[in-house]
Amino acid sequence: MTDETILLRQAHPEFVKDGATTSQAFFPFPKDKNKLSVDDGDLATAEAAFEHFTNVLKLESDGTWGVSCKKVTSTGLPYNSDPLIDDPDKGIVANPTHALINFGDRDDKECRKLAKKLKAFANARKRLHPAA
Repeated sequence: MTDETILLRQAHPEFVKDGATTSQAFFPFPKDKNKLSVDDGDLATAEAAFEHFTNVLKLESDGTWGVSCKKVTSTGLPYNSDPLIDDPDKGIVANPTHALINFGDRDDKECRKLAKKLKAFANARKRLHPAA
C-alpha cells in the first residue's frame, strides 16, 4: 500500500443518508476491538469489495466508499494489511485484500471525531460502487 492507495469501506444501508455515508460507517464497534475493516484498493476494485461483502459474506451494504491511505494517516490513524485465511471454526472467510484502520486505545469520543473526518474524506470522493 502507498499514500495513494484507496482503502475501501462498505456502508450498511442504515449508515447512508441522501446518498452520503454517515460517520457510523467509519466508527469501529466494540466487537472490532477498535479496528475498522477495509479492503486494500491496490488488490481489489470497489465493485469486487462490494461483491465479496454482499455475496460471499452475505452482509448488507449500500455501497463502497474510499479514503486514501494519505488521508487516513493525516488523522493520526495507522493502517495495515490484514489478509484473512479461511477458518470455519472461527467463522472467518478468506479475503486476501482485507486491511485494517487501527483506532488503538482511543476513547469513544476521540473515535467519533476521527470517524467524522474519515466520513468527510469518503464523501468528498463520493460513493465508488455502485456509481452514483
